[in-house]
Amino acid sequence: MAHENSEQSEPFEEIDFTSSPSVQKVFKKTRRRQTFKYVFIAFLTTAIVITAVIFGSQAILNNKINEHQQKSLKETVSGANVHRSESYYFHDMFSVTEETKYRKQLGDRYIIWDKKTKRIPLIGKIETVSQGSGMTGINTLDKEAKRTVRYNDFNNEREIEFYYPDVSYSHIPNELDVALGLDNNKLIEIAISFNQPMTLDQLSKQLGYKNVNWLWVDTTSHSKKEEINKIKVATVKTKWGEDAFGIDVSGTSPYTTETGQVFLSTMEELSNSNSTIKKALNTIRENTKNSNGELLISGAVFTGTPEELERLKGLKLIRASVLGATIDKY
Repeated sequence: MAHENSEQSEPFEEIDFTSSPSVQKVFKKTRRRQTFKYVFIAFLTTAIVITAVIFGSQAILNNKINEHQQKSLKETVSGANVHRSESYYFHDMFSVTEETKYRKQLGDRYIIWDKKTKRIPLIGKIETVSQGSGMTGINTLDKEAKRTVRYNDFNNEREIEFYYPDVSYSHIPNELDVALGLDNNKLIEIAISFNQPMTLDQLSKQLGYKNVNWLWVDTTSHSKKEEINKIKVATVKTKWGEDAFGIDVSGTSPYTTETGQVFLSTMEELSNSNSTIKKALNTIRENTKNSNGELLISGAVFTGTPEELERLKGLKLIRASVLGATIDKY
């Protein structure tokens, strides 16, 4: 009995498997695998999220660029003798910067007229960051011209404007005489306003097409002109060239009634996505009721040397003439 009790009283020895080198090695290897696994999953998840954000933001930005370009098509039917030349796009993750150049044609030469930089953000409205010609413009009272002359801040050239046929003015400029007195080595831009609107067929017979760069289509309603007539400040009674609607034409080939039909078709198409063009088109239709729906032209932009513009002198259809940009021919 004593022997049995002594065997029962012996302590039980536990074997520590975890402290053995081989087991510790297995544990370390397993931990490393788990760590690598978690790191890989985190890296993969981050890469997927970043890729989704990049591609998603670029898709949204591309849509905004397309919408912006559609709205910019207004520039094909407005802006007297100003042409959108080229645009460049610089992409960031959450925005796009657009840089656009604008040119004017004087005779057979082109000059850079403006540069605009716009920021197209992922969220929010498109904003103009800078504009070479000036965000507000430079207005100077010219005593000799007897009017306020506006200058382009980018190149210090004169801006053109038009005088409405049925609005009264205290002074109507005749700067064609100034243009014809310049050196014949100059290429000159001059904006002509007519005594009354004319159809393209009438205009082509009376004025011809040589040296004509652009035709002004008046989009101001009769009621609006009645309001303008009541204004005493002369600078807000004219139609600024950059705001005017009209048709680009070639000074080397005739324009016809079909030219006007193409313009109206373009306006019709653009009016579906641009409220300003839609409003202008409605006014054009209202203004053409008395001309059997034929487009009416209220002014034109001519460019050339003084010798080439000499034929305009004495034309009775001219109400006002405003000198624009001038450059050396050679």
